[in-house]
Amino acid sequence: MQLFVRDSETLVLDACEQTTIAELKAAYAARKAYGIDAEQALVLLHHSRQLQDNATLAEAALYNGATLSVCSRLRGGGGDGGSTGAESRSCYLEMYAQRKPDKVNPLEELLARSTRCRLSGERLAPPCVADELGSLFNKEAVVHALLNKTMPAALSHITSLKAVVNLKLEPAHKVGGSSSSSNGKNGKANGSSSSSDAADFQCPVTGLELNGRFQFVIHRSTGQVLSERALREAPAAVEELLGGKWAADDLVPVNPQGEELEKRQQAVAAAAAAERAKKKAKKAGKEKEREKAAASAALDGAGVAGAEALQAEAAKAARRGAGSGSSQLVMPDIQFKEVKADAIKYVDPAQREAAQGMRAALGADYAVKLRAEAAPHTGSKLARSKHQIGTLFANAKLRELEVLENRAAGMKSKAETAGKYGWR
Repeated sequence: MQLFVRDSETLVLDACEQTTIAELKAAYAARKAYGIDAEQALVLLHHSRQLQDNATLAEAALYNGATLSVCSRLRGGGGDGGSTGAESRSCYLEMYAQRKPDKVNPLEELLARSTRCRLSGERLAPPCVADELGSLFNKEAVVHALLNKTMPAALSHITSLKAVVNLKLEPAHKVGGSSSSSNGKNGKANGSSSSSDAADFQCPVTGLELNGRFQFVIHRSTGQVLSERALREAPAAVEELLGGKWAADDLVPVNPQGEELEKRQQAVAAAAAAERAKKKAKKAGKEKEREKAAASAALDGAGVAGAEALQAEAAKAARRGAGSGSSQLVMPDIQFKEVKADAIKYVDPAQREAAQGMRAALGADYAVKLRAEAAPHTGSKLARSKHQIGTLFANAKLRELEVLENRAAGMKSKAETAGKYGWR
């Protein structure tokens, strides 16, 4: 096979599969006229992999036309920071591949969690909100994520703005004023607000900064952010600030960790499951109500068609029973009875008499008479009012009589149906 050995130029060497790497280096040194034992200072590499001297070309997985790189060993005493002569690119890659990542200062992590939005990573600026896990957000970032549906999976419990609490944050009173326009040494010495290590908010009762070093809680009802020291040492001031006493269930810890965070996550998951079960039960109740309404409408509108269908089904069952010898469908004992309309049509005599009397008194041409009487006084306001009042009164009485007649007709139809099918 032919192998290409490259340094400053490319040489072509012929060898067989049983040739060792040491023999290949000797042939290369002879071609370059490096001298006796010069091959011991050479290293052959194939795809950044060092080839061992005692390996054959077949064992080194070399093929016809493979390209090898040659370099010189770096000599060193060892133990003094120098090289040991066994270094190669692969050795360095293996050494740095197992390098552990740099540790993060826990204080810096707490400061970032307390001063920056968990969603966008930007610095907290009012208006701010917090979720049930105590994480802090800029409200604008939450709204943007909800509208664009880009909420991360870790924050999937935030489905709407109802899942967050609007916060009331007390700005921190920093030394040297809050202006960030001062430059130079004086501005740095006074600790201006441009410093990224300073907290922007503090407890309104104790003045402790919200920088992650102190435990803070959120009052869910009012959105006030307070330190736990204020709850322990100044409960009266806290009650005055909140407008009354508080309960432990109304407090959400800010940025909890460890077991406390796990408890909050379990509580949020349980609340979400309960809400889903409630919605499911409500939906099932609505479906049952719709089914009941549909069944009631079907029963009310069945009428003769329902009876005919029942008789047809009974006939089919009888034919099936006669053919196979199985039990037949037992029909209930239904007796049909003829009922006269006069016997079931009933209207209160007093109401009927009043309606008939009004119709007889007014007459069918009552509205025409009113227009005729008002014709000579078309321009009179009194005539127009009399005409309007009379027309409204007549229409009301006629409507009342129509309602009574419709009610009587409905009772008649219901009674006929009940008598026909033997319903009670």
